Amino acid sequence: MEKNDSETNLLTKSSLTTSLKKDDFLILAELGEGSYSTVYLASEKSTSNKFAIKVCLKRKIQREKKVHQIFRERDILRLLSTPEHSHPFIIRLYGTFQDSDCLYFVLSLAEKKDLLTRFKALGNCFDLEKTRFVMGELCLALLHIHALGVVHRDVKPENILLRKNGHILLSDFGCAKLLVNETVLTENNCTKEEEKQQLPEEGRKREKRRCSFVGTAQYVSPEMLNGEPSTSACDWWSFGVILFELLSGSRPFNGETEFLLFQQILKLKYQFPLNFVSETAKKLIERILVLDTIKRLDGLKIKEDTFFEGIDWDNLSKLKSPLFEVVNEE
Repeated sequence: MEKNDSETNLLTKSSLTTSLKKDDFLILAELGEGSYSTVYLASEKSTSNKFAIKVCLKRKIQREKKVHQIFRERDILRLLSTPEHSHPFIIRLYGTFQDSDCLYFVLSLAEKKDLLTRFKALGNCFDLEKTRFVMGELCLALLHIHALGVVHRDVKPENILLRKNGHILLSDFGCAKLLVNETVLTENNCTKEEEKQQLPEEGRKREKRRCSFVGTAQYVSPEMLNGEPSTSACDWWSFGVILFELLSGSRPFNGETEFLLFQQILKLKYQFPLNFVSETAKKLIERILVLDTIKRLDGLKIKEDTFFEGIDWDNLSKLKSPLFEVVNEE
């Protein structure tokens, strides 16, 4: 296989490296695995502090053409980890380093796995109290990243991690984009439209297909399926899907094939269970799962909805989570 010299040079840039190094940590256990990375539980030798270390194989990154994506993820995590921009419900990047084979991201540790795992443990259904609390925290996390010009594009229960105190950490910014005034910027600091004009016709077709499938199928918004530029509205669509799922035990869109699933999303074909737990939640979901992004509710409107009435938004991170007992029962 012919090696891409420009990508190889990018991967050896010292800009990815901090003063941390592999020998500073003791690897304790594997936490999870992705297509080109593995996440480990690690202890810092000098302090015994626990972290999650994401280890990305350079050869796989190059083979899957994810070099720019890795750098974009790092830059977004750095932005969200500065003292002025960090947030209690968003994962934090403590440092990065590399060796000849791998890139390493030192991240906040979510001791109690992810929301999907806990959801399944509770029989695939949350009560209203747990749902309001978790979705309230997710709402604040999304509002925060959107205010900084970041759109996540892969919001789903697997990417909502849980701390031992029961509070969430929004994670995995591998699909995220940095927006400026809702205009998509590419890795070359061009707008999406400018980049398309630089591509030959076949390249533009590939770019549209690439945009169409960012994220996870069941949670992806209709505008992304149509290859339209990403905006914060796509995250609120995913928010609505998760809200439906937590209260019903199933996702609103469940086609037998990916094609049928996408058709359901594009035609907004879904139904609430007959015994759906909350009429207020139902009305909120109906105002979020809207094809027209202009009419779709955003985070500020969602916060004001009667479903979240009584939520102490200013002190949510200080309150005892209703998931505390759930995540600490084992």
